[in-house]
Amino acid sequence: MQQGLAQSSNVLETLQRYADLFTFAPVGYVVLGHHAHVEDVNRAAAEILGYPRTWILGQPVTRWIVKKDVPRFREYLRDVYARGETVVDDFRVRDRKSRLRDVRLATVAMVARGGKRLCQASIEDVTQERLAAREARQLQDELAHVARLNSCGEMVAALAHELNQPIGAISLYCSAALKSLRGERDPRQLESALEKIAAAASHAAGTIRSLRSFLGKADPVIEEVDVNGVLADVTRMAGAYAKERGGRIEVEPAEGLAKWRGNKIHLQQVLLNLLQNGLDAIHSTGCAGGRVLVKSREEEEEGVLVISVEDTGPGMTPMQRRRALEPFFTTKKNGMGVGLPISRSIVQSYGGTLTVDSAESGGTVVSFTLPIKR
Repeated sequence: MQQGLAQSSNVLETLQRYADLFTFAPVGYVVLGHHAHVEDVNRAAAEILGYPRTWILGQPVTRWIVKKDVPRFREYLRDVYARGETVVDDFRVRDRKSRLRDVRLATVAMVARGGKRLCQASIEDVTQERLAAREARQLQDELAHVARLNSCGEMVAALAHELNQPIGAISLYCSAALKSLRGERDPRQLESALEKIAAAASHAAGTIRSLRSFLGKADPVIEEVDVNGVLADVTRMAGAYAKERGGRIEVEPAEGLAKWRGNKIHLQQVLLNLLQNGLDAIHSTGCAGGRVLVKSREEEEEGVLVISVEDTGPGMTPMQRRRALEPFFTTKKNGMGVGLPISRSIVQSYGGTLTVDSAESGGTVVSFTLPIKR
């Protein structure tokens, strides 16, 4: 009998020891039962939520999760039970003082005695980590915006020339339309003149609209992007600059490309940076007639789109290629040295890569990848 009492005492001591490990652990833990009600919670988790443990017990954990995140949290729990392994995700919660916090949950499903379905989640307060990441992203976006302003500043003269053409055409066709109305020309020419006015105005408006969108600071919109369509838009935007620099742009788009999910302005910025670099390289040779070739293709096995921009300029030395992606390194007389580093940063933020190599033509080819899902 004494041996049985001793064994019972050892079991109780062991259970108490494990209970203390749970209660006083430096990491927050919570056990969730039916409908995500809190079955147990330790001190660290209670401190994150800002309530006493006794008050939290029995409450649905969704009480603290912000309303917009609740549907995603319910889906998260279904995933936890379905997968039978630890699942990690971040959610926003409001503590007792209504402060918004970012927490990271690592949750695993359990089966308690009697077949009761439970799950245990560790809770980590990652508010400062997420804040630092947001600040870093905001700083990157600000720097990218400055780079866009700088790029367009260098193209102002060319863009002015590009706009001058449709504006001049509108003036010319308006004169022709007035003469038709006054009976000095065949009235049937009036319709043709008005159609040409509309086309010229549309061209000018499209150029201005693209430029305003590119220079804007609106929050990035993630959407399904037609990459070949963006290639065409950017080529049009840089067309006048190409003429001014004595070069031309050719595009070889692959057919049937998958849509890329990302921000259109980000892709425009990368492409415009690369096109501008290529055209500047051509101009530095002093020979007119150089070419910048833009190609797109899909590598299905790798799950990426590949876009390359190749110029017929003088090329780079091995040392210049090694340093090309360093911030503030430039081979241009008046360059900032931020175009390529920002372009690489944008590409990497989507899980892609950007490389600088020598082209067979003797110039430089810059290629980057964009991950896709078929």
